[in-house]
Amino acid sequence: MKGIAKPIRSTIVWGLLSGLIYLPLSLILNSMVPWPLSFQLLLWAFLAGYGVLLSGWASKPLAAVALPLLLLLFAAFLIQSTTAFLFAALGMLSWMRSGICFNQTSVIKRFIAETGLGLGSGLPVAAAVPAATLTGALGVWLFFLIQALYFVVFEYRNDPATRVELDPFERAKMAAEQILSN
Repeated sequence: MKGIAKPIRSTIVWGLLSGLIYLPLSLILNSMVPWPLSFQLLLWAFLAGYGVLLSGWASKPLAAVALPLLLLLFAAFLIQSTTAFLFAALGMLSWMRSGICFNQTSVIKRFIAETGLGLGSGLPVAAAVPAATLTGALGVWLFFLIQALYFVVFEYRNDPATRVELDPFERAKMAAEQILSN
């Protein structure tokens, strides 16, 4: 149980930090870039940071999540609808998390979990009409809160489940037997 607290807690903290910096960054970006693009770039930045966290937890190189993030960055410039971009971002997040980083469980289970989490987090955020408001900041935090459920569903562990901790006395006995056998 100790291993699953790190991704859950870190996802919640990442969501809280993203929600807190959403408002000031959104105001700055909205003054420099037109609104739909500014929101999409900001969401891309939050997901890029989360992708770095995901690759670290899964012990994958950063290059493993680079292609989905690059495609999402291109989509930010091409897609004019914030709702369409949000669901494209959910697809890329699902690809990074279930397709690249944590692909140990069956495809059916991962697909069902990603679909449920995607709809559960995408619909409220899309309905909130994210702009530079407190509602948008809360929507970003809610998005990452719901995404933390992925690690609750699959009970992600940092160490392999096949590793068994030995009793210290058993370990000492095995070491003594090895010394005596040599």
